[in-house]
Amino acid sequence: MSTIMTQIPDEKLFTMADTYHTPLYVFEEAMIRSRCREIKTSITYPHTVIRYACKALTLQAILKIIREEGYWIDASSLNEVLRALRAGFRPEEIYYTGEGATFAVYEELVQRGVLINCTSLDQIRLLGKVPGRTVCSIRTNPGEGSGETNKTNTGGPSSKHGIYFDQVEDAKSIAKAAGLRIIGVHAHIGSGGHSIEPWLRIKDLTLAIASTFPDLQFVNFGGGLPVVYNETKQKPMPIRDWGKALSESMEAFSQKMGREITLQIEPGRYIVAHSGTLLAEVQAVKSTPDYRFVIVNTGLNHNIRPSMYGSFHPIRFARRNPGAGSDKHAYVVAGYLCESGDVFTVKDDGSGILEPREFEELSVGDLMVMGCVGAYSHTMKNEYNSMNLPASVLVCEDGSVNVIERRGTLKDIMQREVEAYSEGR
Repeated sequence: MSTIMTQIPDEKLFTMADTYHTPLYVFEEAMIRSRCREIKTSITYPHTVIRYACKALTLQAILKIIREEGYWIDASSLNEVLRALRAGFRPEEIYYTGEGATFAVYEELVQRGVLINCTSLDQIRLLGKVPGRTVCSIRTNPGEGSGETNKTNTGGPSSKHGIYFDQVEDAKSIAKAAGLRIIGVHAHIGSGGHSIEPWLRIKDLTLAIASTFPDLQFVNFGGGLPVVYNETKQKPMPIRDWGKALSESMEAFSQKMGREITLQIEPGRYIVAHSGTLLAEVQAVKSTPDYRFVIVNTGLNHNIRPSMYGSFHPIRFARRNPGAGSDKHAYVVAGYLCESGDVFTVKDDGSGILEPREFEELSVGDLMVMGCVGAYSHTMKNEYNSMNLPASVLVCEDGSVNVIERRGTLKDIMQREVEAYSEGR
């Protein structure tokens, strides 16, 4: 039995699909809380703040669950900050790290009391012009990363993120001239392999940089905890060993600094990835001389990761007629968009090459169950081909099901256009 796919019975999945229509995002509260607690209990260092990188999944219902678990927030845009505030997070619990910045955004963040993490020398200069600012954090690039590809690598020479480590002294000088105290040092390297070795290397590089800041209050090691999507190829990272290594390093670092330095981390994908399932209905089965295709009523507009990154997602089908033929066939699972790249079963190397998977004979009306869509699938959804966005439901710990986001409509798609001109024109 899969440990990463939903264990909701097929009968209940069919009921949800029929009640709320497909395509449908299904999120499970119990999984989110379990992941939050797993991370919390793995770290024994007492001066720890765990932030949720909310870009992974920003629905209000999800943010409220994570707030109840005692997490704080890492936000990447002003709107993410505002959504976190609406979900009940206090300004001092929110940390803003954005690659782009304007004076107006920084001014509002400062006025609201949100700590800004500067990711470039220009951002430090910009923040220095904002009235009322006194402190900031900086995001550093320690010189190496751990992404599976350049698209998911957030450290090293090929990454746009952070202030490169050889420019840290410049950052100090600019901050001093601007009247800013740098109280935090941040680094995030991406989501790479399933060992703790990249974390340990970057941890040591980041601590070496952080030790040179006289006003240091915290070190943030970012997120990037790897998630298992393919159980035949991947193994979970040893979270306990990771937590133990971080805790021991921070104890030693605080002793070296002569005061208690707070440890911060900001997992996102790890917390929510396994909590999400995408349901879609088979609308056609067809063949070419080379492939047998099954077309489902969803696409890259609801989970762009296979097309964008070559990502693997576990897929199974619940059949309307379980007594149908049991012979297995190799199918390419494809979406309903008018787009050649709208395919879910591709090689996980970013090449886009089709990679069929075996399923028992499929028919129109069967239900696709795609796992591990809790992170970056929903938040990167779009209305390509003018398709309505799916509804989202939350399966609560008591088994009840609540709609947490309604289905999209043509009115939603057209609203901004309608407001921009007179339809009578």
